[in-house]
Amino acid sequence: MKAAPRETEFVRAAAPSRPSTTSSAPSPAHLPLEAAGVADQLSAADIVYAGRQARRHGVGMDETLIANGMVSPDDLARGAARTLSIPFEPLDDGTAITLSRPHFKDIAALLRTGLMRRFDGGIVTAARGPQLRQLAAVLAQQPRLRRQVSLTTPERLSAFVRRRFAQQIGWNAVNALGQREPGLSAASLHASRYVFALLAVASAALLLTLNIVSVPGTLALVSLLALLLLGGAAIKLTACTLPAASAPPPLRKDDELPYYSLIVPLYREASVVPQLIRAIDAIDYPREKLQILLAVEPDDHATVAALATHAVRPGFEVIVSPAIGPRTKPKAMNAALPFARGAIVGIYDAEDVPDPLQLRRACALFLGPRGARIGCVQACLAIDNLADSWITRQFAAEYAAHFDVVLPMLGAYRLPLPLGGTSNHFRRAAIEAIGAWDPHNVTEDAEIGVRLAGAGWRTAVIASATDEEAPRRIGGWMRQRTRWYKGWMQTLLVHGRRPARLAGGAGWTGTLALLFMLGSGLAAALLHPFLVLSVLIDLFVQHGTDASAAVAALDAVGLSVMLIGYGSAALTTVIGMRRRRVPGLWGVLALMPLYWLMMSAAAWRAVLHLVIAPHRWEKTEHGLARTSRRRALLLRKAAPRGSGAARRQPRPADA
Repeated sequence: MKAAPRETEFVRAAAPSRPSTTSSAPSPAHLPLEAAGVADQLSAADIVYAGRQARRHGVGMDETLIANGMVSPDDLARGAARTLSIPFEPLDDGTAITLSRPHFKDIAALLRTGLMRRFDGGIVTAARGPQLRQLAAVLAQQPRLRRQVSLTTPERLSAFVRRRFAQQIGWNAVNALGQREPGLSAASLHASRYVFALLAVASAALLLTLNIVSVPGTLALVSLLALLLLGGAAIKLTACTLPAASAPPPLRKDDELPYYSLIVPLYREASVVPQLIRAIDAIDYPREKLQILLAVEPDDHATVAALATHAVRPGFEVIVSPAIGPRTKPKAMNAALPFARGAIVGIYDAEDVPDPLQLRRACALFLGPRGARIGCVQACLAIDNLADSWITRQFAAEYAAHFDVVLPMLGAYRLPLPLGGTSNHFRRAAIEAIGAWDPHNVTEDAEIGVRLAGAGWRTAVIASATDEEAPRRIGGWMRQRTRWYKGWMQTLLVHGRRPARLAGGAGWTGTLALLFMLGSGLAAALLHPFLVLSVLIDLFVQHGTDASAAVAALDAVGLSVMLIGYGSAALTTVIGMRRRRVPGLWGVLALMPLYWLMMSAAAWRAVLHLVIAPHRWEKTEHGLARTSRRRALLLRKAAPRGSGAARRQPRPADA
């Protein structure tokens, strides 16, 4: 019996390399190996077009044929197998293939390398493009290996892994971070949740009674509160002094663009699936290098049916999140991440309509001279349905202040920042190095931004907008904002236990900036009505001559919140609305006090949920917008000439 081939030979064979861009366009008689087996299915025009696009994008010709719907992946793999004189492996349910150790790291390695060993010692490889050429070179040097190597497609390998190892993938999605770093998962929050709730209630009660009763130690509490609130205001005021950020020029050289994976978690989103697919199709990025992973829940049959109808072109993959652990967005993304083949992983929500050049702009930063330590690029979020109600207009103004004024300043000064829930573009090596998302944190975006900073990765902010839909009614707004506040509380409790770890990567200045960003926002939301009420009581209730210093300090804090807090918030709102060109400035400012009271109600509701339902994910319904400001314009926008976005549409029979 011949010895089994060494797997290292095939690992080297699977290593990607860039095809030559200097050779002439291929002809039917001189097709590259990866396309030679389907020459009879291609016209001369197809061959010329596919060869030109492959050289332009720096990919294999088979990748171009698949992306343009000219040939199916199975036909290409079968043709390549015939050319190499090796069998094609369908990887169906009867395939006698498994892993000697079905641990997640072995499953992840299988998906990464595309290599799998059969029970008989043979090797199955999911090679494509330049990998096939390298495999052919190995087989030419060692013909004996042809008896032990079979070829499949990356699509079949992915489907096989989803069927065979769903439980292991689901378990890892839920428990990996907790096992790796138990103290960094919100699942480890037990008594601290109750302590936080008691402190919040006690602080509110103390602020109300301080005008009447002097309690020892309250002066220190009021001073710390003043420092926290004024620190948050100082960040906003500093941000107002910087000019508007300009969008980085997009990276235009298609052969230099990295492979990109987009993860889109969906749950009960059937109504917005058509819009989502149109928005993704409008993205200016080579289809050969763009993978879209649509993460769905196992019982969401309506969304799955909508995807089966609309997400039909090559490049889309539906990943079913296993029914294990909490049903949260971060768990679904963790389940999809192992299937991502791109060096960059982007996150979008179902209702998003991103700037078509956003991926190219992000790549310009990742591949730029200062991009080596950039772990994430955060794009700006803008509210599209701002005319739906006064709530959506307040939401639009709030987003404009946050994403167009405050976050660019934090990024410019290389300070850590709480990420937005979408339009984050991660360096895959960075997100895998920190253990991916925390499935038990209901504001996974802010939390992972903190862990990236703690690990020494930098987050950049780009002036590239993604249109989003805001809840137009108070019920939907309240549920969404409750989830946000609860997640920020979880994040502060988790990382507040080990501030030195965060400071080790972000520095103490960055740690304080993050504390002011999250801590002051929570403190202001929770205590704002009580501080305002205390000031009003002070105005109408006469104090005796023996009024305590704590009462005077409380008065100072209350006035600071009323003046500096409102002032900094109003100033960032004005600047943000002008930069984002959001109309209705005076109406927004007039209703801001009412909006702040709504945020306070959501914050206290979050405290209750932190105690009784810490990991419950309150779903935000989408597809309810009645107005749209820019979506139609973005979806009709033509790709810039020479960008590499122009491509053939798939043939009707193949689509």
